[in-house]
Amino acid sequence: MRLRAYVAPGPAAKQVARAITVEAGTINANRQQVTRKAGSSARGMAGQQVYVLHCLQPGCGHQYGEEGIRVHQRKCPRCQGGGPGLPVPDAMPGLFD
Repeated sequence: MRLRAYVAPGPAAKQVARAITVEAGTINANRQQVTRKAGSSARGMAGQQVYVLHCLQPGCGHQYGEEGIRVHQRKCPRCQGGGPGLPVPDAMPGLFD
């Protein structure tokens, strides 16, 4: 048996895992679906991004913005009594737009 020297993990091993609650298509427990990432925070919360949510409750379909930290627990402001959402910014052009 041959022993090898210890090699510390590189920078890639130390990356923070992305939260799956803000991935496009994710639906929270209140039936609010993440549509897309919209941009930086309008409320000034450091490091937070605004995401567009779409209510999937029958007959609603309301779209509103919310910061990523709150997406997992968000309720629709129109039909579920949730707090007012952030304005929905225009879609940012992508690489192939």
